[in-house]
Amino acid sequence: MAFRGDARGRGGFRGGDRGRGSFGGRGGGRGGFQQQSFGPPAQVFEMGTFVHATEGEMVCESVNAKIPYFNAPIYLENKTTIGKVDEILGPINQVYFTIKPQEGIQATSFKKGDKFYIGGDKLLPLEKFLPKPKPPPGASKVRKAADLPFAFYHSSTEAMSRRAGSTNGGEKQTPAQPKDNAQSKQAMLLSQDAGHFSLIRALHLADLITELNGFCGFMSILSSMRYCLADPSDLTNLWLAFGLMPFGLFFDFLDGKVARWREKSSLMGQELDSLADLVTFGVAAAAAGFAMGFRTNVDQLFLGFYVLCGLTRLARFNVTVAMLPKDKSGKSKYFEGTPIPFACLISLTMMTTCAWFGWIHEDIPLGTILSGTELEFHPIVAIFLINGVLMTSRTIHVPKP
Repeated sequence: MAFRGDARGRGGFRGGDRGRGSFGGRGGGRGGFQQQSFGPPAQVFEMGTFVHATEGEMVCESVNAKIPYFNAPIYLENKTTIGKVDEILGPINQVYFTIKPQEGIQATSFKKGDKFYIGGDKLLPLEKFLPKPKPPPGASKVRKAADLPFAFYHSSTEAMSRRAGSTNGGEKQTPAQPKDNAQSKQAMLLSQDAGHFSLIRALHLADLITELNGFCGFMSILSSMRYCLADPSDLTNLWLAFGLMPFGLFFDFLDGKVARWREKSSLMGQELDSLADLVTFGVAAAAAGFAMGFRTNVDQLFLGFYVLCGLTRLARFNVTVAMLPKDKSGKSKYFEGTPIPFACLISLTMMTTCAWFGWIHEDIPLGTILSGTELEFHPIVAIFLINGVLMTSRTIHVPKP
């Protein structure tokens, strides 16, 4: 999700594929009036450096301690105007922003590292975007407009604008509509303090499908545990543990399709997706490996390494997805590192092959190394180790289908 101000200075939400999270979820947009520009300021300050071009805009990394106004003019060092700030991206501690170039400026004409500048009067202190301290217990809560959740405040001010129907000068004005009404409604539901089943009502259909992905992963883990407690010669629960992971993959593909089909983005979609993937393709896969025979101390370290790499990769994806190049539909063009579902399928193929031929427990192929010692392990468990390394790689770019 990116946070965007429109031409009248109002804040708004714009969600990407499955509602990817980003900088502007708290604090709201910078309201105000569009003032006539009288040329560049007397002094400009370095705002950031060019990273890459996407969808005709420039994605830049901020090097300034302050946050730019939305629609603030951006200049070159010689004070030549090249465009305006369009979006603020990324977490608080690593801010990115996009520049919408003005007519005659091509985003692809810049190279990585090119510097951009901004007027000092177009910067906001970072403190305005930080969460406010909670009042002590028992203190009365007086909610000012600035303290209200952004989605609620934004919706309320828009409603008042529609009722008033005019500006201060008396001219009739058409109120700007939110970029994504579904996201604004969901943000308001999630920010409410009271209400029965408000969380359930805030979920979209795609979110519920993502929940099924997580459910498949959880049931796979339970099946692996049941196999460990039952007769080792009865492979029913082991096969059930293996089979539930592809079902989770099916729901993982389906949730994105449904979100794009319904043209509704979700604020919680990305977080749910990553958490469900970790359960189904990370923890469940490692649990199945333990159940089939990877049970030495070193084996367990390799399985744990695989899960932690999956966790780290998903966290990195949540942070960097807004900066990855995208196609016209807003979908990222590639994955950084192998996706965790792909890593799971590689490990699952090895495990199902071994189970099919009965190569489990003492009959696992290649046996063990350093047998009888504390460092005993199965060489074939290195598949989990390799998959963990590939997931966290930043040099491997896997094109999206």
